[in-house]
Amino acid sequence: MARQARSATTYGIYHIFQQGHGKRPLFSNEEDRIIWLQMVARAREKFRFKLYAYCAADPQEYHLVLNLQGGDISKVMKSINIAYAMYAKCDGQLFKDRYKSTLVDSRNQLLDIMGQIHRRSRARKTTPDLFNSFCCYRGLVKDPLVSLDLDDFSALEEIVQSSKEDGKPCNRCIQTVSEAEAHLKTILSLNQITAEEMYRDKTFRNQLILRFRQETTLSQKEIGQIFGGLSESAVSKIISGNAGEHRSKAN
Repeated sequence: MARQARSATTYGIYHIFQQGHGKRPLFSNEEDRIIWLQMVARAREKFRFKLYAYCAADPQEYHLVLNLQGGDISKVMKSINIAYAMYAKCDGQLFKDRYKSTLVDSRNQLLDIMGQIHRRSRARKTTPDLFNSFCCYRGLVKDPLVSLDLDDFSALEEIVQSSKEDGKPCNRCIQTVSEAEAHLKTILSLNQITAEEMYRDKTFRNQLILRFRQETTLSQKEIGQIFGGLSESAVSKIISGNAGEHRSKAN
């Protein structure tokens, strides 16, 4: 029996789910995930879609939420999957069947899907949040892949809130300097910049310092240590200044 044609609309918002075949992981390490994100970025530039969410937390699957804006979903996915399969050089089948796509037809559905996607990496201690688009909404990526304006649903703040664990303590926060240094190294790798370039870009550096203060158990002295040896007083001023700026924008 012939395979039924996939139903699609060129101006829809879709949740895409792609599984690996199982013989080998889709993502074996951070390098695989970085390469995959670069391929998603190239597809976005080529086909001009808006990317609202992504997740490569699980080694055997990935998720995308995108607005086609007149594009062809099959061409978008073909571009990403073929490029990644060529990179992976897998003997045999890399992906399990075709990707699955779900049309998102309401604001509430978008919030629910993005919340679920953003919470996925929190369930895995070993998977960095940097390969989940929640890092973009938290300001951990200098040039985020996602469309942070979300004009179609005007739901940016709701996206952030729906992605958090309701009322639960941060029991997986970074707690040591070595963990923080490794996390910062991954951030720099994902943004394709060196530590020296990050230090010179004080706006981005200060955003990261504020996030590390909010989402780790490190002292201000320890945070200064991993950000180029800043003094405790300098870190305190950065945190106070950026926290005040964030509050002003929220009002």
